[in-house]
Amino acid sequence: MQQRVEPKTVYHPKQEGLYFPQYPTFATVEEERLHRKQRLAAVCRVFAKFRYEYGFAGHVTVRDPEHTDLYWTNPFAMDFGRVRVSDLLLVDHEGTAIEAKVRGP
Repeated sequence: MQQRVEPKTVYHPKQEGLYFPQYPTFATVEEERLHRKQRLAAVCRVFAKFRYEYGFAGHVTVRDPEHTDLYWTNPFAMDFGRVRVSDLLLVDHEGTAIEAKVRGP
């Protein structure tokens, strides 16, 4: 039986002492979903830092790890700097909200 040999690439050279970040692994799909939503909310705050402050100007999305035809996105017209994980909406390809929570002002 042949043993699989990992190809050498410029992205992962075999040099002592180098560290390359790896994609995280998750025990459950819920853990992966939370991870993706946390990163999405963080991206919204980065947008705010660079003065893309009003959610009316656009949106960012991340695919749901379990339901790959659905996406998590920031709410329409919410300032990017205010977006929290709990504010994110689950939408389909047409933009129809599948899961949404509303919080007060």
